[in-house]
Amino acid sequence: MGAKTMNMILAIAVAVFMLHGTDAAEYTVGDNLGWTIPPGGAATYAAWAAAHSLVVNDILAFNFEVGEQDLALVTKEDFDACNTADPLVVFKEPGEFQFLKEGTFYLTCTFAGHCTKGQKIALYFAPTASPSPAPSPSQSQSADDADEQYAAAVKFVSKKEYGFKKIIPATIKSL
Repeated sequence: MGAKTMNMILAIAVAVFMLHGTDAAEYTVGDNLGWTIPPGGAATYAAWAAAHSLVVNDILAFNFEVGEQDLALVTKEDFDACNTADPLVVFKEPGEFQFLKEGTFYLTCTFAGHCTKGQKIALYFAPTASPSPAPSPSQSQSADDADEQYAAAVKFVSKKEYGFKKIIPATIKSL
């Protein structure tokens, strides 16, 4: 092989390696336990969070029974006090969430007594090593518009202003 061909192969290999390195990791919060009142109290989810090195764009699945649990984003103060009276946002159904910003997210359940029994988790997302792409025109619209727009054929963006989005598989029905 010529030097030009070897350089091309090396460039492709580096590009593939770099793309692979930017893939989002996917986790299930609580692993097999899921999102519920943990048997070990708050230490259960704290240990889960400490065992995972989360970075921006990672995807977390919150699995729970509808009507028995929910998922709420709250402030640090409300998290510490287990105050669920005025959450920033509440999701009534389980799902996968992609975290788009660096920082700590405080999540709990709004059902009576669940937070005080340990159903809460603080998740820190570190910045990614590679720079994020520039936002597309559709990403620069208002959060209200984003709640109504399909980001792709199988994804729906929700609550973008809070630094994460819920990924919901779309069901396409024939008419």
